[in-house]
Amino acid sequence: MAEKLLLTNDQESYLVWLLTPEDSREPASKKAFAEKLGLGPSTLFAWEKKKVFIERWKLGVEGLNQSPERTQHLLDAIYIKGMSGDTKSAELYLKATGNFPNSSTLNIKTESVVRDISDDDLEKMIVELGTKHRIDRIDFPITIMPLV
Repeated sequence: MAEKLLLTNDQESYLVWLLTPEDSREPASKKAFAEKLGLGPSTLFAWEKKKVFIERWKLGVEGLNQSPERTQHLLDAIYIKGMSGDTKSAELYLKATGNFPNSSTLNIKTESVVRDISDDDLEKMIVELGTKHRIDRIDFPITIMPLV
């Protein structure tokens, strides 16, 4: 099967270029890359349509998707953004690294409309349910959903 996936040196070079992040490609454009090889852009386009090239391209992309190095770079970027105050990035980083506590949501169904329940009664209900569903590690938000 390896023989079926063979490419010319120029095709290999182009494939490596395609698998390089866009901001790191040298030269920066397909047209310039084709000129570097002494080819026209239509030749690169034709290569991209060949079954063997597509298969190798897919294999390369799969390898990149599973790359620990790329994952680490992404985590580093999210970490930096989170440390600069972006709370969504901080949360995403903590979830990705398994350090974000699981949150729970408690839904309370009542036969009364919430606006008809006094603040004191509502507070008592929340405290009562909160003690029944207490989680020692974290506090959790409580959502009250009236039956309509």
